[in-house]
Amino acid sequence: MNFSDLLALAWRNLRQAKLRTALTTIGVVVGVGAVVTMVSFGIGLQENLLRDAFTRIDFFTTITVLGPAADTFLSAAEEGQGEEGADGAAAPPPPLLDDEALEGLRRLPGVRDVHPQIRFEGYVRFEEKTRRVGMGAAPINIVANPRFEERLAGRHFSSEEAREVIVTERFLRRFRARSGNGAPAERRGPFVAPPEQSLEERQRLAEAVIGETLTILTLPLEEAPSGGEFDFSPRMSPRGEAPPADGEATDRLAREAFTIVGVLPTAEGVDLPFAGNQLVYLPLPIVKRLAERQRDPLQHMAEMLTGRSGYGSAEVRVGDLAQVEAVQNEIRRLGFRYLSLGNRLEEIKRVFLIVNASLALIGGLALLVASFGISNTLIMSIRERTREIGLMKAIGGTDGEIMRIFLLEAGLIGAAGGLLGLASGWTIDRVANLLANRWMAQQVGGTLRQVEFFSIPWYLSGGALAFAVLISLLAALYPALRAARIDPIRALRHD
Repeated sequence: MNFSDLLALAWRNLRQAKLRTALTTIGVVVGVGAVVTMVSFGIGLQENLLRDAFTRIDFFTTITVLGPAADTFLSAAEEGQGEEGADGAAAPPPPLLDDEALEGLRRLPGVRDVHPQIRFEGYVRFEEKTRRVGMGAAPINIVANPRFEERLAGRHFSSEEAREVIVTERFLRRFRARSGNGAPAERRGPFVAPPEQSLEERQRLAEAVIGETLTILTLPLEEAPSGGEFDFSPRMSPRGEAPPADGEATDRLAREAFTIVGVLPTAEGVDLPFAGNQLVYLPLPIVKRLAERQRDPLQHMAEMLTGRSGYGSAEVRVGDLAQVEAVQNEIRRLGFRYLSLGNRLEEIKRVFLIVNASLALIGGLALLVASFGISNTLIMSIRERTREIGLMKAIGGTDGEIMRIFLLEAGLIGAAGGLLGLASGWTIDRVANLLANRWMAQQVGGTLRQVEFFSIPWYLSGGALAFAVLISLLAALYPALRAARIDPIRALRHD
């Protein structure tokens, strides 16, 4: 018999025992549905963490390159005098992380953008209040830095020399938090509870500050008589005098006014500790100038001793996660130290692989139970069709053809159960995802971005279907061998 005849005969045999076939198929549906639901949850969790959460903050595609400290230069200059390397040449000094080095990093293959990290703390005057806040530089090219693409209101800087600032939601809460009148002030620390406003309210409050002015206060720098040196000492009041009034003290400081042009949201209401503590962002050239005024006197002294100055660190953003390791090797070859979590990605993926395998094993237990049902169904079918099997063998049917009939029956059960199991798993995932997002929206009292807790990629669908068919065929091996070994003479005498 050809394959089409065997397939038609197997299909006819299954239709003759509809109830038993349906119950057996349901067992496969439950098993496949359990595997798909559990594994899709693990894959969805992995994608949400790696693709969405970490990608938004360039978690794995950002390499922090560290510039050498001044003490490193002093050690190289003092201890390195007369020392020779392995080839007899003098040991080279550590590379300086300056503008020339940044340009070299930009030319590395796979690098999307390089941005120096300049941060400092200063006092800001806004809405007749003065607060100490962290300030930093933002790149003019926000395409290379997605951290500045999403804004509650406003726009990015118009140019690198524009006297414009971008503030965060924490900046607004910091200046508008009430204290001293019984109301709690803003919570401090890296993790901040989400504001009790809807997205529309947050956007409205952010729009209200666009165009307002804030003032950054810095110490006045006076040129020394020798020229080229600066006096970093503040103007102190004589001992015993009362402190100056707020307005009087402000008049004695250097003041620079900036216009607020954008407001950055706090990601899902939580400020992450690794995202920095900057509440105000300015164009890079302006930050360089302001940071010079706020510079530590010891740092200035170190630069005078070494005669060298550069950036403390820089962010190197890689365009593709697969190129992170190659870029790290090039940075190491240039002599720079760096910090990166890209080399930890494989370890995180390995953890998720173990989690997904554990979930698949739990769901596979249901499919294993279903395989016993398939074996039981086929064994019962042998007892009912003994005379039919004997007749087929008497008219020339081979043992192989008898086995193929039973294997085809099991394969049909597995394929039907696998397809229905995929459909049921997808339905469960959609309903569970909808209920979870609805519950989250009720908890925060607003509208949230849809979170996909489940993901069913093509390899999970194809793998689950193939696994269901394979388990069914394995479960049918013993009944098929048993049917093939039936003696046709005894089978024809079977009542």
